[in-house]
Order: sequence, then C-alpha cells, then structure tokens
Amino acid sequence: MASKAKQKKPKITDVVGVDFGSTSTKLVRVKRSGAKFTLVDADVMPAFDLSGESDGTLSIPKKLAAPYAAACMGGDRCHLRFMFISSQLNDKRAIQQRVGKSLGLGKEYRVRHTIVEKGKDQLDHKVLASGIPDAEVRAVKNLFSSRKPSLISLENSGLSALNSFSHTPHVLETDGIVCYLEAGAFSSFISFFLDGELRLIRKFDHGSVHIQRRIQDVLNINEDDALTVLFEDATPLMDQTLDPIGNMIQEISISCKFVERNENATIQHVVASGGLSYSPYWSYTISEIMGSEVDIWNPFTENGISSYPKGVMGVESMFTPALGAALAVLRN
Repeated sequence: MASKAKQKKPKITDVVGVDFGSTSTKLVRVKRSGAKFTLVDADVMPAFDLSGESDGTLSIPKKLAAPYAAACMGGDRCHLRFMFISSQLNDKRAIQQRVGKSLGLGKEYRVRHTIVEKGKDQLDHKVLASGIPDAEVRAVKNLFSSRKPSLISLENSGLSALNSFSHTPHVLETDGIVCYLEAGAFSSFISFFLDGELRLIRKFDHGSVHIQRRIQDVLNINEDDALTVLFEDATPLMDQTLDPIGNMIQEISISCKFVERNENATIQHVVASGGLSYSPYWSYTISEIMGSEVDIWNPFTENGISSYPKGVMGVESMFTPALGAALAVLRN
C-alpha cells in the first residue's frame, strides 16, 4: 500500500494581534497575501487583570474575529534579558538551564530563549531570554474560548513591538547604530541594531505612569495637570532642578555608551513607539542624550500598510506591540 502523504500544516494568513497592556487592550486584525499585509480593523478595549485566574472570555468584535490570535503582555513581572553564554554550551537543554539560572526566576515562570548569534572562535553565544509568570499565561489562555480565534502565540510585548521594526529598511539599510525604544505605561524597552542585527536589548521598569506621578510630586499638581505637562507643555519643568525622568535617562545613557563602545560605532537613527513617544518633553530629552532626533514609529506604513481606520490615525505607535505580535505569526 502506498503511504499517506504527510499533511501540511495550514498556512496562516489571517491573525488578530492582541496587546494586553496595563491601561488598555489593543487589537489589530491583519491579513497576508503573498508578501503584502493588509489591516482589516483595529480597536481598543479596557485592560484585563491578569494577576489571577480569569473565568471570563475575551469578546472580540466581529470585524476583528480572525481564525487565529497572537497575544503579547508586559508589566514589571515580565522579564527580558540579553546575555552572553559560553560557546562551549551547544546542547539546547544545557543552554536553557543556564538561561534559567542566569535569570534567577522560580518555577512559577515560563522561561524561553533564542540564540541571537552563535559564538565563534571562543566568543560567547549572544542569547535573548524572556520570562513570563505562568499564572498570567494561564489567565491569558483562559480569556480565549474554545472557539475562534485560536490563541497560537504569546510573548513579551517588548519583543512583539520589535517584530514590527526588525524587518524594515530602518534596520536593514541604515549605516551605523539604529536605536529603537518602546515606551509604555509601566515599562520601557530599548534595543540597538547594527548591520541589520540586534546587538543589545534592555527592559526598564519605568514608563509614562511613573513619570506622570513624579511630575505630580515635583510640581505638587494633580494627575490631569501632570499629564498636560508631560504630553503638551513642559514649561513648568524648566525651572525645576529635579529631573522627573532622571533615572530612566541614566539607564538609557549607560546602554548607549556601552553599545557605541562595544561596537565601535555611533548611533545614527532613533525611533520610538508607545505612549511616551508622543511626549515632546521625553523625546527632546532622549534626543539630547543620543545626539539624534527621535522619530515616532508608525508600524503600519513602515510595514507596507497604507490604509487603516481613522481612529488609529495620530496614535499609530500605540498599536505597535499588537501589530508586531500578528506580523511574527504571519511571517513564520
């Protein structure tokens, strides 16, 4: 008898990306035809509490109901680290054990890693490692019912955002170091590329909420006025000797100097996404450190998506992690 041909896995061409953010949930439905991506629709929903087991389901609007879902999540309990591991370790299990030990996370975390660059000639492996609380993973899975969409991917929101950036001409065609920042409500990610390859990524537990609260304390004002200062007019801060974003700036500055010294190159281009990318005060401060203007990232147009709902216009970068989660699945 002739053996049955192996069944091919279904080709995924229609995905809804879901970003479970700290202050809201962003959704984008993306279809792929050949090498072209099309945005079907996008929406914003209230944030979900992922700290415990969820007994509800995610009610996705009909226009966003794709067959498959790719999700991402952030927060201070999600860990991300770029590390160097001896090239003498080549067994996947051995590397995984070393990664887990280096992260120092307990069994309540799900830890995964990828080798960014294999070590050669006694050089260490460059490894990107991520850890997400198992309880929060289960909470996300419980939000998706047994019916469509089927959840097939879950990752750190910082890495999801990177998926919208790493395949574009900004990374592949720029001479010198390219810096990309994803700055959200409670955490921020900074990454550096050179010659199309990731050279460093770091996560900081600093975001717009921390800065807003610090401005409130420095100026002794309410939340609404603090948001006005952060996103509209930072003049009240000019007379203050205490910098409300000093801690974040110090960490970013250290990372920049490390990469430039290690790669013997300079930063040529800076791009930012997330809520803080819309803050003139934050962008100006970052540009002063890096010696380059900060461009707001539009993940749609930069990935060939020119048509999208009016509600997305003007706040495109807010949807970066959700879009990146969908693109990662569609590309693979």
